[in-house]
Amino acid sequence: MPSLFRWKKQGMVAHVRKGIYLPSDLQDKFRIACNAVEEGCLVYHAALEYYSLQTQEFNWLYVYSSSIFRTFTYQGESYIYKPVKFLYKPLVVDKDNPYPIRVTSINQTLIDCLYNINLAGGLEELLYAISELDHTLVNEKDMLHCLELYGSKSLFQRAGFVLSHFKDDLRLSDYFFKACKEGMGKNISYLINPYYCDSFSKEWKLCIPANAMKEIQKDCYYEI
Repeated sequence: MPSLFRWKKQGMVAHVRKGIYLPSDLQDKFRIACNAVEEGCLVYHAALEYYSLQTQEFNWLYVYSSSIFRTFTYQGESYIYKPVKFLYKPLVVDKDNPYPIRVTSINQTLIDCLYNINLAGGLEELLYAISELDHTLVNEKDMLHCLELYGSKSLFQRAGFVLSHFKDDLRLSDYFFKACKEGMGKNISYLINPYYCDSFSKEWKLCIPANAMKEIQKDCYYEI
């Protein structure tokens, strides 16, 4: 403790949140997010931002931690606890660095964001992210495994519908979409808040917003 007091007085460390100090010269918000909390991992929009798959940079980051923490603000950024159901093959960057970065894999990030589109920054933000993806980073077996771990029929519908419009760009197989249809069940579901859904995909039994989906709604018709 005397050393910590001395380092703080000398400006070597900074108080980030209750009981947590990090080097004062640590400016990388992603490293801060992952190391200011226990086993921190970037999730949802924060993961998209790390992979440079976003149109907007928010002044907050969504972070998973093995321990729940209160939102805290440091160097103008807010760090918000957001749980995920699981971590499957998370990416660890600079493992030998005292302050490594942990982030959900591209494949889990896609499925997490399809599960909670609001936490992806909204539908248009998510569609942009998918359109910018390098197909070599996409692994449909890993995505299917994440879908199975969620066990949500409506998530199979959302994943099948949205990703079918990027099938060629992402080099997704017919098997992937067959698996989505087998997992989706028979009920009608909604892509986002029902209030905004005024169109319908017959193939995927999914209500969608016509305006946001206008460029990829080849299989849809308007409700009258």
